[in-house]
Amino acid sequence: MDTRYNVSLLIGDDDVPKEYVDFLEDVGKKILKSLRKALSRLVIDDELLKKAVYHLVGRGKLVRGIFSYILGISIGGDKEKILIISTSAELYHTASLIHDDIIDDSSFRRGLPTVHRQYGINRAIIAGDLLIVYPNYLLSSLGGDVIRIFAEAGINLCDGEALELNYLGRIYNVDLEVYNKIVYKKTAILFEKVLEATALVARRNDLIHIFKKLGRYLGMAFQYRDDVLDFVGDPNTMGKPSGMDVGKPNLIGVLTNTYNMEINKALEYSYELISKYMTKSQAIIDDIPLESFYKNILRLLINKLGVRRG
Repeated sequence: MDTRYNVSLLIGDDDVPKEYVDFLEDVGKKILKSLRKALSRLVIDDELLKKAVYHLVGRGKLVRGIFSYILGISIGGDKEKILIISTSAELYHTASLIHDDIIDDSSFRRGLPTVHRQYGINRAIIAGDLLIVYPNYLLSSLGGDVIRIFAEAGINLCDGEALELNYLGRIYNVDLEVYNKIVYKKTAILFEKVLEATALVARRNDLIHIFKKLGRYLGMAFQYRDDVLDFVGDPNTMGKPSGMDVGKPNLIGVLTNTYNMEINKALEYSYELISKYMTKSQAIIDDIPLESFYKNILRLLINKLGVRRG
């Protein structure tokens, strides 16, 4: 597994101060090395299963892990303990992608064939299951409350996926209330719970509530942007085909079908929603007492989250 982190996936190719680029590259490398170490401790006799498990791990932007790590150390958390949270978050997220791709029968993810296309549906299901179970083992060193928090995320992820299934091909029946419930459960909840666990492990109970709120806002903005990219994004940049959300409760589809918006108006409204949640997230960062370096780099990441191209 390659431990070189491509920071441009996270912040693009824009001009960013070198100290921020170097810092983010270092954080990315730490998480990738931790992922590699964690996977190397797995004893898997079936070689195809091992390949299926490794297939997507560490190939993305590491958004959840990087936010967790930076926030955790910025409030005084133990770096090794926070790194376990970041690592577990990325494994957990990868598991959800494998299962999501099976349900959608997607062909590509992160520039590679999806796990079920490469290794078959049966092994893909097992690989996804393993990547859900294994983080619990890693998190056990941090205590039962942390495992409970991640389990709550998992329960909601499953519920959100099932809720979405009810509306496949029936987006005329989806209003923004239903859509936002699905987005919260499928995407935002993992951001929220990862940051909740981060504050808990850092022994900053006073920040748990605000970290949860920050995670929820980041998750909503992330999914809104993802939905926009499904319509306007470049598949080569995203590493997966565009148009995969047709027939699913996608923000643009909901606005154009349920609310009869023209596509340009729907995109404009979507950008407004993304901006709204980015602003809320920025306001939280401004209110948390952090060193200016951490504040600035978190502001940068939030801004990049809302304008990312993949």
